[in-house]
Amino acid sequence: MDVEVPVDDEVEDLFVQALGGGPASIYWDGSWPDVPELDLEAYAKYEAVQVVFNSLDLDGELPADEHTVFVHLSKFGDLPRAEWLARQAGAEVLGESVLGR
Repeated sequence: MDVEVPVDDEVEDLFVQALGGGPASIYWDGSWPDVPELDLEAYAKYEAVQVVFNSLDLDGELPADEHTVFVHLSKFGDLPRAEWLARQAGAEVLGESVLGR
């Protein structure tokens, strides 16, 4: 099922409660900001964050007892932006780039 809904904490909480142990994902699209110190301009065509619940892959085909966060960047990849975004959240990039949709 694919449904577009406005961003709302209540909807997200209900989604996670209803999910149980099955695979699913929430996908937020938008644009990343300019990062002048890395000479990166805002770009919105492919930019998004996707949380995949109970799975290790984008499509929910690799079951897991954890959730995975994917940061979608331009179709050409953008490792410096991914690393910058991770640092903003106090995290780091794990694993290799994954070809998305």
